[in-house]
Amino acid sequence: MDLDSRRWDARYGWDVISRHAAQFQDAVVVSSPSAMALVEPLLVHRPLQVVFQRGMHDSILEEMLAALPEAKRMLAIGGGNALDVGKYLAWKKGWPLVMIPTIVSTGAVFQSPLALRRPDRFEWIMGTVAPEYLLFDYGVIRQAPAHLNCSGMAECICYLGQVGAWKWWLDQDLEAPAWDQGVADEILEWVDTRVREYRQSLDENGQPREAGIRVAAEVNRERYDLKLHSLKVGHSLDHAFCITFEWVHGRELLHGEAVALGSLINAHLYDWGFDRTKELLEACRTRFRPAEIGCTHQEVLEALNQVAAFADLVGHPRNYFHYRGLDRETFDAMMAAIEA
Repeated sequence: MDLDSRRWDARYGWDVISRHAAQFQDAVVVSSPSAMALVEPLLVHRPLQVVFQRGMHDSILEEMLAALPEAKRMLAIGGGNALDVGKYLAWKKGWPLVMIPTIVSTGAVFQSPLALRRPDRFEWIMGTVAPEYLLFDYGVIRQAPAHLNCSGMAECICYLGQVGAWKWWLDQDLEAPAWDQGVADEILEWVDTRVREYRQSLDENGQPREAGIRVAAEVNRERYDLKLHSLKVGHSLDHAFCITFEWVHGRELLHGEAVALGSLINAHLYDWGFDRTKELLEACRTRFRPAEIGCTHQEVLEALNQVAAFADLVGHPRNYFHYRGLDRETFDAMMAAIEA
């Protein structure tokens, strides 16, 4: 089993689920009600059991494991949470896994690591299971609300934040790899190219066509080949904000939209690339304004005030908040720029 997602078998097409459905005998399905409603009519065989994901909390997952029947395969159908729950259960049971994303909103489509939620911390499990294959069915994915698919481009655009954080780190005489303009230029070109390809694919309703769906998915494994990835700079705030928000408030925002907001916070505080980041997010129709994505300014502030503490708790690299505070005037100015 190869956990390197760059070599995973991803199959794209119209009606691709129907063409594979005869293979899904004696399967257990992990999904969500909305995703299952789209895919169930395409399945030839009735699943042995359908379980709806309720997040990555350890107690919930153990409860689900204990209730599973014996099966030959796990089908994970839906968005990032359904895919991650499916990976975990398949890993624990030793079953083959097929992943069927119904939206392209998160890097979960091409990664095996999981963040298990325990009562006192998040625990990263770095190696779980690789799917036999993934099915990206254009007809199913294009039935999702457009903003769900558009949120996935934040996983590409957020790489600008790694460049900004790296530059700031060096400007503060903190320990970091020496600046390499060629590495930075590669990121800028990759982000601009993928955003342009995605933007050109959007239809009149803001929904990505075939090429855009593929772009939003594939950026999640292309990133592993970027030179910056091997440098392990790791001080950006985009994903740090996303997971800290969940830890502080006990609820998740849509992953891509939280990462988008975190990317703008990163750009503003590290003082690099704010206008460009915002322009690219808007070009992809990726939502980031708090009221649009389901949070308040006060909740954002409360999360940011805990970003350093959460990073220390889970052993993540140090970030901006280990060296700078966030006063109300700076926060209000930042949020005004984001809302503008």
